[in-house]
Amino acid sequence: MNLLFVSIAFPPKSDPECLQAAKYYKYLKEERLLKVEVVTSKVPTLFMPVDESLRSFDFGFSNKVEVPVYETKITNFFLRKVVPEGIDWPDSKFTFHLQSEKIIKLLKFKPDIIYSRSYPLSSTILAFKLHKYFQVPWILHLSDPWSISPIHNYTLKQSRYHSTLEHECFNAAYKICLTSEKLIENYKKKYKQFEDKFEYFPNVYDKEDISDNIFSWGNKLRIIYTGGLAGARGPDAFFKALLHLETQVINLEEKLEIIFAGPTDRENKKKIDAFQSRVGYFKHVGVLSYTQCLELQKEAHILLVIDNPIKHPHDAVFFPSKILDYLLAKRKIIAITTPGGTTNLVLNSLRGDVYSFENCEGLVNGLLLALKAYERKDLKYFLVEEISPVFEASFNVERLKKLFI
Repeated sequence: MNLLFVSIAFPPKSDPECLQAAKYYKYLKEERLLKVEVVTSKVPTLFMPVDESLRSFDFGFSNKVEVPVYETKITNFFLRKVVPEGIDWPDSKFTFHLQSEKIIKLLKFKPDIIYSRSYPLSSTILAFKLHKYFQVPWILHLSDPWSISPIHNYTLKQSRYHSTLEHECFNAAYKICLTSEKLIENYKKKYKQFEDKFEYFPNVYDKEDISDNIFSWGNKLRIIYTGGLAGARGPDAFFKALLHLETQVINLEEKLEIIFAGPTDRENKKKIDAFQSRVGYFKHVGVLSYTQCLELQKEAHILLVIDNPIKHPHDAVFFPSKILDYLLAKRKIIAITTPGGTTNLVLNSLRGDVYSFENCEGLVNGLLLALKAYERKDLKYFLVEEISPVFEASFNVERLKKLFI
């Protein structure tokens, strides 16, 4: 069977979706009955820098088609200034799907089935065009919501565009894979006619990344966050709690160490730099490779999740993929998120602690409990030994292959 794997986010590019695509692809290519062709964007791709540690995923395909995405920060800024409706048609990487005719000519085989992963949504639009050309079944994977996204502020014209295009793609797809049960529930309300197409395929971890992680107490409680911070997803709620914690713990710098790693936008970098210059127990170490992040996570006593602030629980459908990487470290997880949302539900099964963005007092009390657990060397508080197989990559790829027809 010839499988066409379509995703702008594909290794060795670095991005949360690239990591998920890599893990699914790793086990798909091991199926001897599958001949995989990959369609992705050329390096460099804006905001997706190359991660050399992901080169190990970049093989095993019968053919790889790479096309340039004509996008720069300058052109994006210019287009958004001169085009009142913006450039989200469906996103700034629209030149990817505009090259469908060129891509068709570069493919070596006619696919028997197409599997696409988004975000970016331009991957979905290209797969839609390839599906119409080849007239073969298409499995559409959406890692985040599209037209019903609570974090995108579309104009009325854009909303109509996205809703129309989403409907066309959902209608054409054989199956639609979504990363959370809440997201499936929300889409079933919008598209009752497509409810049999929706399938739950979560973000995953790779069992082969699990290794011995000897617990080391060190001299201070160590809290680590690895991941991006941009827009509304910022450190404000966490920093606020830390400032309150300082008033309750004498010599906090001698008892606590906090390390952040990952990319930030300009505004969040200002906040991080200002906080780092003020206190001695916090530092931001910049952008690390995937393997460097895994190693840093192993040094943690507590791993931190900071979600996008979503007002209503029914809209909190996002499943941060970093939670799955955190599982490999087998450490306690603390999340700042929307109570009742997807992150909350997932962490309930993983003995994680969840605090709302507004619950500063609760977060401070949680940090005090952690400091006390550290002082009494309570290993059970910090260790999470069991890792759920529900989120394991090979397990979910076996489920995915059953959809291939």
